[in-house]
Amino acid sequence: MQQFFFAESKSFGLGVERLFGFIHPASVALWNLRWQVQGFVSAVPATTEVEISGRFSAGSGIRAGNLKKICIDTPWENQLGQFAQIMGANMIALYEGWAEELLPKFGGKQPHKDIQFPTKGKYGRKGKGVGDTLNGIHASGISAEMKRSFFPVYSASPKYSIGQLDALMALYRYHKEVRNSFMHGGGTASKFAEDAWLEASVLTHTDIGKGTPILSKIVEGQPISYTIEQAIQLSAVIIRLVHTIDAELSYSRYAEQYFLDNWKATPGILRLQRLPLDTEKRDKRVAQICRKVGFVAPADPDPVIALGTRAGLLS
Repeated sequence: MQQFFFAESKSFGLGVERLFGFIHPASVALWNLRWQVQGFVSAVPATTEVEISGRFSAGSGIRAGNLKKICIDTPWENQLGQFAQIMGANMIALYEGWAEELLPKFGGKQPHKDIQFPTKGKYGRKGKGVGDTLNGIHASGISAEMKRSFFPVYSASPKYSIGQLDALMALYRYHKEVRNSFMHGGGTASKFAEDAWLEASVLTHTDIGKGTPILSKIVEGQPISYTIEQAIQLSAVIIRLVHTIDAELSYSRYAEQYFLDNWKATPGILRLQRLPLDTEKRDKRVAQICRKVGFVAPADPDPVIALGTRAGLLS
């Protein structure tokens, strides 16, 4: 189960679930359609395209022309490559959308763009990147209470990867430039794609922490191949990036105000305003409040009590 602090991160998680909820059954359905069409044509070799389409697409509302070419003449690996492109492009769009919605709330000139590159000086990056963005947000003010209460919980996720953040971002850049080459170059590699591959090609299992980087060699001006294994790895990389950045932002000053604003806006929350005197019951009440407001139970309830008391939400 994915746990995120910010609403934008939770929305990203739902988007990932919807994407995989489509890709997985769609790819399995195509695999089974291929077998059915191949079996039918094998049994009735003289069948026409119209007959094949009528047999397998009737009632769908979709005109499925040329199923013989799609299901018999086209290699399965080619179709997996198409699914890989769909998955990769959508995962990158989800990450970009998340960054554009969340990061501007922390100030800065273009944090939603900088958060898509390795830290300055890492993996060929000359401008600001992810580490610079996070450092700038932390430098503008952190909340000691949020860091004690919530950060330990969100950073305990196995997907939290602060030690591998720049390496993961270098791998993300490889996929991003591959996506760009497909979208803007018809699948022909750009100079940016080759440069991103060169930077990512030095990555190892130690650098990214989980698995071994899956890359296809890229040469400017040459066709790009992209596999479903690469797209799956990209998905894992982006999910780790969002978990890590979301956790790192959870103890910013903005996060503190965001938490209190959500607390104040939760219907019926003031019914829980008075805390029990018993310590165990008090801590359970604080955990109940946090979950009702939309967050996890805190690692330490005392900072939450301090925040709530100062804001007039607890007594």
